[in-house]
Order: sequence, then C-alpha cells, then structure tokens
Amino acid sequence: MDDTPAPETTERPDAGGRLARLRASARLASPAIVLYLFLRSLSLDVMYVLAAHAHEQDPDRSVFPDGSIGNQWRGFTSMMDALLSWDGRWYIKIAGQGLGGPVGAVDAEGVPYALRLAFFPLYPWLARPLTFVPFISPVVACLIVSFVSAVAAAWGLYAIGRHLHGHRTGIMLAAAWAVVPTAMTQNGAFTESLFTALAAWALYAVLKERWLIAGVIAGVSGLSRPTAVALIGTVGLAALVAAISRKGGWRPYAAMVLAPAGLVAYFVFASARLGGFSEYVEIHNNTFGARWDYGENTWNMVRDILLGVDGDNADKPIRVLSLLILAGFVLLLGLLVFRAPWQLTVYALAMLIMAIGSRTHMSMMGRHLLPAFPVLLVPAVLMARLSNRDLGIVLGLLALLSGWYGGWLPFISGQAI
Repeated sequence: MDDTPAPETTERPDAGGRLARLRASARLASPAIVLYLFLRSLSLDVMYVLAAHAHEQDPDRSVFPDGSIGNQWRGFTSMMDALLSWDGRWYIKIAGQGLGGPVGAVDAEGVPYALRLAFFPLYPWLARPLTFVPFISPVVACLIVSFVSAVAAAWGLYAIGRHLHGHRTGIMLAAAWAVVPTAMTQNGAFTESLFTALAAWALYAVLKERWLIAGVIAGVSGLSRPTAVALIGTVGLAALVAAISRKGGWRPYAAMVLAPAGLVAYFVFASARLGGFSEYVEIHNNTFGARWDYGENTWNMVRDILLGVDGDNADKPIRVLSLLILAGFVLLLGLLVFRAPWQLTVYALAMLIMAIGSRTHMSMMGRHLLPAFPVLLVPAVLMARLSNRDLGIVLGLLALLSGWYGGWLPFISGQAI
C-alpha cells in the first residue's frame, strides 16, 4: 500500500469538482472501510458462537440486565439481544414511537414519556423515517443507522490518519478502532458509531481549518449524546486559537457560535417540556443514576479493585479488565501528546475526563471511551510499519479477542455495558 499523501487537487470548487473529490476520497478510503467491515464481521461471528454455545449449555440462566425500566435480567438468547439491550431499548422505542405523549402520561408499557427525554434525539431521529418504509422495523432502522455511521466513522478515521501519517496509517487507524475490546457497541443500537463519525469528521475539518464545516458538525453532535461536550469544547478552543491568530477571517468566530448550538437547543427543548432544567437533571440522577460526581465513584471502584477491599468490585473480572482498559487508554494518551496535533490530544483528554468524572459502572468505561479514537493513532503508526503477513496475524488475533470480550461481557460476566 502506498503511504505517500496524495497531491492536492486543483479543481475549481464547483459542484462537479466537489463530487469528483468525494469519489476520489471514497476510492482512497475503500481499503480501510473494507478491512474495518471484515474485522467487525469476524468479531461478531465470535460473539454469535459464544451466545449459541452458552444457550446450549445453560438455556435457563439469566446473565445480564437489559437496561429497561425494572432492569430485567435476560438469559442466553442471542447475540442480537445483547446488541439491542441497554440504551438500545430506549432508542428503538423512540425510533418507533417518537418522543411520545405529554409529560406526566405513560406509554402502553407503563413507562413515563418524560423518561425518553433523557436520551438525546439525533440517533432515533435518523432511524425514525426509515420505519415508514415497508418491512423496516424500528430495530432494523436503528441497525441501519449504526451501520452507515460505522462506515462513516471508519472513513473519517482513515482521513485523519492519512492526513497525518499517510495512506497505510489511515487504514490502520480504522482497523484499530474495529478491534478495540468494546467494539460490539459499534454494531448495536447505540450512539457510539454515530458520535465517532461526527467527531472524526469535525476534527478532520479542524485540522484542515475548515471552520464552518467543523462548527456545523460539532453543533449537530450536540444532539447525539452529552459527551459531545468534549468535541464542542475542542472545536471551540481550536476556533478561538485561530481567531486570536487572525486565521480564517470570520469563520472561526462562526464555528464558536455553531459548535454548542445543538446541545444548547436540546437542553432548552427538554427543559421546556419538563418544566425546567432541574427537572431534566433529576431524571438523569434519580432514574438512570447518571450524574457528574467529579470522579468519586470511579476512584472508589479503582481503589476497591486495586486493594481488593470490596468483593462487589474486586471479584468481578469484567471490572478488573475495564480498569486495565482505562489504564491502557491513559498510557496511549500520554504517548499521543507529542505525536499528534494538540486538537486531537485535547479531545481525547476531554473524553477521558467526561468518562471518569461521571458516575458509572467500571464495566461501562470501555464503551464510554470508544469515541476517543485519537489514542489509537499510537498503535496505528506502529502497525503501519509491519509487513502484511505480520499485520494479518496481529489484526486477526485482535478481532478474535474483541469478539470474545464482546460476547463474554453480556453472556458470561453478568454485567451491563
């Protein structure tokens, strides 16, 4: 594979030129996308085998809570059941029924409509129009959005890797994202793939100093999930630096205004529906146990695991492995500092702060850090130096391990993601 950057195009910025550049970009990214899809297929095959084997061995055992109201425990049903659990059950509900009826009322399942407002709307909004197409259920619609988003994310990661280190590194960056331990959520009814795609293309626009595009994408990301704060802050800070340096004219100022627009708009909308921002925060705190605690819960769990003083944490292998994932992330972030543009490091650091500063189970740490892809530049650069034979062995083994982790997590460990 050629690792030299492609020459800059000299086409005029008309519609035909933009379309030609898009086609050229898609051709360059196609090896990264194909490799990404192959690696994910391999991992999902491992998950499928684990689920089938577990069901055969003990079909009546309940192994993981599904994240619904009441948090029902589910058995060895199928790989797909895990991909549609937890947040996915809420997104599927919203995709099929919308945000629902008036606050204070309940839906057909007895769940208050108000609780749907805790889930940011972009992902189910993209899926909902597909449900009006014949034979496409809300489940299928959500999975289609996840698939398209994952491809867009792999393309965006390739673009960043190629921009910084060349074609081969771009491919390896997309491949590395495909085989991280918690990559299973990229293929389920979750927002990880969508947000990663938005983050990748927004940061690529920042690196290329295309401020309006960066601001618009960051603004849209604010409708996808609360951790978009990390991307919004990064784009805003980069735009501020450009404005102070008198680069880009008025465009960096526009980016600073556009970046937080989506997040602010949804907070205003949800707060108006619920009667105030405090009521919106209360839903997160009291119903879903999600709140900002300055890292107190994370620190307590890390301490318990390291010292072995609390069996609820120290005796669960999934939480120990999650601590290792967190430690590995911190190590890669430290190695990234002097090896990548500061914008990527700031974004990854902000994602880390959001993950450890919020109250959450250690078993969810890997999922929350999944969109913080810049740290994968470190192994991507190293893998780009391997021969094709060695690279095939490394990526194949990592894909199998990712599938094992993704299958073992819900089917064996009894933990949520």
